[in-house]
Amino acid sequence: MNPSVFIWNCRLPGLSAATREKLSTYATYFSGALVCWWFFIDGLVVAANTPDFGVSIGIEDWIPGILATFGMLIINSIDLSSLSDDNGFEYGASRLANRVKLMLFIGIALIAGGVAGSFAILVIKYINGGEAANKVIYTGLTVVMQTCLVMTSSFILWLSNRTDQNTEFNFVLQ
Repeated sequence: MNPSVFIWNCRLPGLSAATREKLSTYATYFSGALVCWWFFIDGLVVAANTPDFGVSIGIEDWIPGILATFGMLIINSIDLSSLSDDNGFEYGASRLANRVKLMLFIGIALIAGGVAGSFAILVIKYINGGEAANKVIYTGLTVVMQTCLVMTSSFILWLSNRTDQNTEFNFVLQ
């Protein structure tokens, strides 16, 4: 009998160890993106429930969050051990590290583009748009908060995965 009282210590029946590890990785990405997207959804709810809101919500409000989320998925899908797999300028080398660095650059560029786009939308659409009510500016701020939190959670997840140790969290109440 397992002496633990915590749910996350139980084994999922019928799943191999590799499947459980992949499920854990995808669940981490999903939870990080979900928390960040709640701010934007809150801004949409405020915009929908405010009479005479003054600013229409369009696809341009969704694009920064989508770009930042794709950047997060790209950055955190990279195997960090391949960053140092450089064979230099040898003839016939695979250049794996260069490809990994290119994908890392693309992911960071997507996140930076999402954050910059959210600030541009905040200034152009919500602050300079003529309607300076608090709820209108709040909705613009939720777009900025969403992309900044996606960026922050992405880099925290990436830095936490940089550790070469294979740690397991096993909490047991004794």
